Amino acid sequence: MLDNGPLHLRVHVAVGGMSPQDARRASLDRLVKSLDADGDGKLSQKEAERSPLFREKQRPKAEAFLKDSGVVTGFSRKDMEQRFERLGGETVVYRQNASSSESDNSVFKLLDANKDGVVDATEMQDSVDLLLAKDADDDECVTLDEFAPPPTTNADQIAVAMNQPRPATATVADLLRDTNQTLLPPEMLRKYDKDRNRKLSTEELGWTKERIAVCDTDKDGQLNLKELGGLKNSPVDIELAVDVVRKEGQPMLRTLASAGNRTDGDRVPDLATISLPTAVVTFSSREVDPFEASMTIALRTFNELDTDANGYLDKDETMLRERFARGLFDQIDADGDGKIFGEEMKEFIRSRGEPVATTCQITVFDDGAGFFSTLDANGDRRISMREMRYADKTLAKMERDDKPGLAEAEPARRYRIESVRGVFNPFGNPERRVNPLMPTPVAEVIKPRPVGPIWFQRWDRNNDGDITWREFLGPRDAFEQLDADRDELIDPKEAEAANTLARKSEAQIEKTETSSENQSPNATRIKTEDRLEH
Repeated sequence: MLDNGPLHLRVHVAVGGMSPQDARRASLDRLVKSLDADGDGKLSQKEAERSPLFREKQRPKAEAFLKDSGVVTGFSRKDMEQRFERLGGETVVYRQNASSSESDNSVFKLLDANKDGVVDATEMQDSVDLLLAKDADDDECVTLDEFAPPPTTNADQIAVAMNQPRPATATVADLLRDTNQTLLPPEMLRKYDKDRNRKLSTEELGWTKERIAVCDTDKDGQLNLKELGGLKNSPVDIELAVDVVRKEGQPMLRTLASAGNRTDGDRVPDLATISLPTAVVTFSSREVDPFEASMTIALRTFNELDTDANGYLDKDETMLRERFARGLFDQIDADGDGKIFGEEMKEFIRSRGEPVATTCQITVFDDGAGFFSTLDANGDRRISMREMRYADKTLAKMERDDKPGLAEAEPARRYRIESVRGVFNPFGNPERRVNPLMPTPVAEVIKPRPVGPIWFQRWDRNNDGDITWREFLGPRDAFEQLDADRDELIDPKEAEAANTLARKSEAQIEKTETSSENQSPNATRIKTEDRLEH
């Protein structure tokens, strides 16, 4: 739902090779199989209580009454499916985040050193030094947060700011909408119907006559409210396949069709940048272990609440958290002893996270003019040393008006759409004051998958895919020998080439050793000494 007209995206979403709904059914099947001791396809109350998903708040008197009345309690298959659906929520969830757009102008202001409103050729050439100067944590990478350090304020200003509500960075999406939503057609009319005739023309939509004709059932060259209900049949601008669970040897994201040009060169796995006449859109899929992420949140909360540090939580320690007051304590407390231990917390998180792990969250980030996101070529939300060194060439490609230099509003509007597996947040946002003057990360840093040989991965301390001289642990002449292209960076290909050469050398040594064994009585000693020297 862009300002200058809508884009039609079609995304085929999978969770481990299955549709999200099928993945949810498979997850429920595994759970029922593990709990259903008598194999009757339903769960008795005793069987159900083994899982936090079906464990109810303990009510001894009510349970005794039902037992005396001869009422059979438990969960049928339909009951279990309804519980799973309620806990898992929508299988595909849309969110949006505009914080990166609000921060992107700080990057332009940094690059525009003389403050004339244009980044000229000289400033582009000097950009590497300007960017590197923002590396506050000295990791040879620059994040967007490092462009905007927290302002210095006095104690009174901070106290006032801490009492102000802090806006959420991620909200329900209005930029990204599903064509099946019944409210979408009237909302499109409100957004794009400039002449208020209750119809959308080719000019208002930014579409061709041929494209509108697919939905234009009355052939008047415009789309009315009813015809907008058939938008799913219109030609797509971009079609993708996304699987939020990585399968060995397969990408998580594939581009199936596109009306625009692929501008990223297909260099980075699970990332695609497509340039269209009205916008530049980057798609990415991020690998996340939902159980590990949920467990991290839960254990951090556990330690915060365990004020007496005795290794368990009692009801007094959790009484200030609303979710605990609504029966959550009893769901986690498996043995009903009034104490929550770490193992009970882990069991609850693993079980409760299962339904959410079958979902896909699709978040659209409005990156504004995209100075940061364009420099961040591999989409890991950091500008690495390699990306800094090529910044002048990258910035030059953003020019569109055939005038010297790059103005702030000159680049095409950029958006980033990220798909990630659902993660269960057991306790919501912490109920505590937060200082809004401190910088908020625009997005969690996406940690790229390790690349290159094992030694390369260990030496690449900032995990940016290159080894600089500062990271290199050997002598300078060895660094220069490995740096085949003389760019002062050792990349994975150069590291692998060194490994190949080492393997050939070792094979030659072994061949020589074998020959020596046939000639020398001290072959074993020589072989050992030579290998150590090698």
